[in-house]
This record gives sequence, C-alpha cells and structure tokens, in this order.
Amino acid sequence: MEASATVYAAGEAFGGLGKAGLITIIVVSIIAIVTFVWIFRETGKRE
Repeated sequence: MEASATVYAAGEAFGGLGKAGLITIIVVSIIAIVTFVWIFRETGKRE
C-alpha cells in the first residue's frame, strides 16, 4: 500500500509523466538499490 502511494507521489512530483515515467522511475530505483547493496556487500568482504 505504501509503495503504491510513493510511486503515485513520485509520478505527481514529475508532473504526471504517465506509465512510461513511472516505469522509468521504478527501474532506476531498483538499479540504484541493487547497486548500493552490491557495493555494500563487496566492501564487507574486503574486511
């Protein structure tokens, strides 16, 4: 429920880009999260 509200708010913040805009925001967010987790795990292995 919260995720839907966040996505809706993000769409409104970007001027209501529509489905294409929301999909782009979601994909970019997922890539950013995955990248952060990957870097965090790689940093943890070095110690």
